[in-house]
Amino acid sequence: MKLNFNQQRMAIIIFARLNSRRLPKKVMLKVGSKPLLLFIIDRIKKNSYFKLPIIVATSKNKSDNEIERFCKKNKIKIFRGELNDVFKRNLDCIKKFKLESFIRVCADRPFFDVKLMDKMIKKFFHSNFDIVTNQFPRSYPKGLACEIAKTSIFLKIEKNKMLKKHREHIFEYFYENNKNYKIYNFKLVKNYKNLLKKDFSINNNNDLIKINKLYNKYIDKDYIDVLKLL
Repeated sequence: MKLNFNQQRMAIIIFARLNSRRLPKKVMLKVGSKPLLLFIIDRIKKNSYFKLPIIVATSKNKSDNEIERFCKKNKIKIFRGELNDVFKRNLDCIKKFKLESFIRVCADRPFFDVKLMDKMIKKFFHSNFDIVTNQFPRSYPKGLACEIAKTSIFLKIEKNKMLKKHREHIFEYFYENNKNYKIYNFKLVKNYKNLLKKDFSINNNNDLIKINKLYNKYIDKDYIDVLKLL
């Protein structure tokens, strides 16, 4: 089931920036032999059944010029928008590329579950949900989040109803006002509930070291299924 981009207008948007306070330039730090951002992109390209366009959404801040250079060098689509208003960055991005739907990916999540993403894509296109997620309520560990949404729900929001937190966490508004939206949530099977408190994203140097140890241990595997490994 390969989606025709011209018909479906769906893309994967990876949100990335370099001004992280706890670990500066983390998306360009290496996991294995690759910068984290490229590591995530390559995993998606290699493991996803659906060959969707990938867009890196970063800021107009000078600190993110390096991301733009990196994307151009590797022939990756890029969008530059607001640094602190992530909601507006996303809104402007989906308008520019005329998307009907998108998948949100954060660039600090090297073990983003591509197999789960594919299941969610199938669910999204075989139903009429506004959002397909695994975050409402969250049953997956941090770092394994995935969200797919119709862009129409973003375009219709009245700006004066949004709080500051809604502009930083772009799905928060919809979860808080869930009665107005059709949301389907993927739940983690009971066998893995003990992993809920774990965090597989990269927030500091210790996380980077931990992730590299996992990567080096399972480098021979085509797909890194974090839940099975642990």
